[in-house]
Amino acid sequence: MTPVALPCPNCAEPMEPRSFARLYGRSVTLDVCRHCQGLWFDGLELLQLSPGATLELFASLGLEAGTARRPLAATLRCTRCQTHLREAHDTQRTTRFSYFTCPAGHGRWLTFYQFLRAKNFVRSLARHEIDELRRHITQVHCANCGAPIDLDAGATCGFCRTPVAMIDPDQIGKVVAELGAAERERQQVDPTLPLRLATERARSERVFAEIEGRTPVLPQPGTALDVDLVGAGLQALAEWLTRRS
Repeated sequence: MTPVALPCPNCAEPMEPRSFARLYGRSVTLDVCRHCQGLWFDGLELLQLSPGATLELFASLGLEAGTARRPLAATLRCTRCQTHLREAHDTQRTTRFSYFTCPAGHGRWLTFYQFLRAKNFVRSLARHEIDELRRHITQVHCANCGAPIDLDAGATCGFCRTPVAMIDPDQIGKVVAELGAAERERQQVDPTLPLRLATERARSERVFAEIEGRTPVLPQPGTALDVDLVGAGLQALAEWLTRRS
């Protein structure tokens, strides 16, 4: 049976149901709004994605990151009962992230950015990185809500208070290797697994070392960046994951 398209909590347009592998051999359907770049999770779906499904979702989000995004509304509504969602905070590993939750327990809404934070894929920019960014760019878009950030006025979004952030290439290499290893371990027990994992980790580290070694192509000084830094990094990550698969 075809899943029913639920309305987006932000823009109310139908979200796209996408099926992903779940732990213990089952599947889970997530609802994605590409217009608002947000994800709706019923119940504990956020914690039940298999490692392979998480990698697949990363690649999928990267393909959407370059599209124009609708900013977050002042009020979000539950996709099932239309109750106002409440902002909440949680910690996964050592990373703090925020989301919007239904008071009746129907689910939670995360922006792509907050999902990436929950999976430990992004980091805030250091002071020297912000100073370097200001030399070339006057404005970026907030990775969380899409609002413009005037870098001359500060490095934090004036609407949702999210700091300017970027995809962390060091963490990407670690997480991709860990997720890939966990997915292989979930699917089969192989006596050659330790050797293959070591090889995979070395390959991952080499790829991201090459990425870090590239000379970045920066805009002309005084320009505005049409996409947020996390979105730009997510697109690059999606291209790499697609080639890798």
